[in-house]
Amino acid sequence: MTSAVAILALVFMVALLLWANARRRLLNSGILESRIVYQDTDRRRNVERPLVSRRYGLSGKPDYLVDRSNELIPVEVKSRGCPPSGPHASDAAQLTAYCVLVEESCGVTPSHGIIQYANRTWPIRYTVKGRERLLEILGEMRAARQSEAVHRDHTQAGRCRACGYRAVCDEALD
Repeated sequence: MTSAVAILALVFMVALLLWANARRRLLNSGILESRIVYQDTDRRRNVERPLVSRRYGLSGKPDYLVDRSNELIPVEVKSRGCPPSGPHASDAAQLTAYCVLVEESCGVTPSHGIIQYANRTWPIRYTVKGRERLLEILGEMRAARQSEAVHRDHTQAGRCRACGYRAVCDEALD
């Protein structure tokens, strides 16, 4: 009986520490100062519909949309840390895509979005230049998909082994 109580106490302490860490990260991000109007992180709640832009053929679900001073701000939460050099380009592009989706779906233009890494919060300004670059990337992706000359980079053996297309790929690494 004593060991069961000890195990239960240990589980409770771990859960409390995890909760405290998540709360600290949210407080540092500024999200709690805002009203959360959309979230795609809590699996106990109903699944949110994706934001859609028919104009750009784009859809997606940010982790949060927060209303701060009548401005909708998309928030993306990453479990990994932010590199010392700043956000990954792909993370910034993903957040820019969410800004485009907010603009198209909700009719309001966010001034920025937020990437919440495990070790820090990084605001990303939503600029005309960033939006144009994202639309350029989308165009390149569509062109590559329609081309028969699609070639994947096979320089990482671990990614190749985990790929869902490995069984049918004629370029799979051994």
